[in-house]
Amino acid sequence: MNPTRLLCCLATLILLAGCATAPEPAKAPPTLGALLQDAEAALKNGHQQQALAIFHGASLAYPRNKAAFMRIAQIQFECHNYGETIASAQQVLERDPDDMLAHSLVAVSGLRVSSKALSDLTIKNHLTGSVRAEAQDLAKLLRASIGGDIILPAPKAKPATIEAMK
Repeated sequence: MNPTRLLCCLATLILLAGCATAPEPAKAPPTLGALLQDAEAALKNGHQQQALAIFHGASLAYPRNKAAFMRIAQIQFECHNYGETIASAQQVLERDPDDMLAHSLVAVSGLRVSSKALSDLTIKNHLTGSVRAEAQDLAKLLRASIGGDIILPAPKAKPATIEAMK
């Protein structure tokens, strides 16, 4: 038999043998529960960024489930990242419009962002015109929603002086 022909047959045989081997079975993706447990463990060990990354991965792998979005919102709220809190809580509300915790996170985060902005404007003495009127309207709305005027502590009494007693 011709050596060239023998080499061609051998190469064909090797090629066919390679195609005949079964592919390695695909590794099953982690379950939502496993991802959430991993993230909580990372959070417990103080690895907040790692936990957020795992929660984010879980939200991508299981986009219909609100659990990962809720934990992201809670962590961001604890870190005072109110914009991120609002965004994640709104993702929860898209999946469950009746979730009271998500509604609360959106409301409180929004109020904190607003109060910070108003405080900054007040410090810079730029709280005038329509912004001032809108802030006053917002304050009225907030008072109405919590059931009345905001109770401020009574001013401290000035110590009596000898001249005031005369």
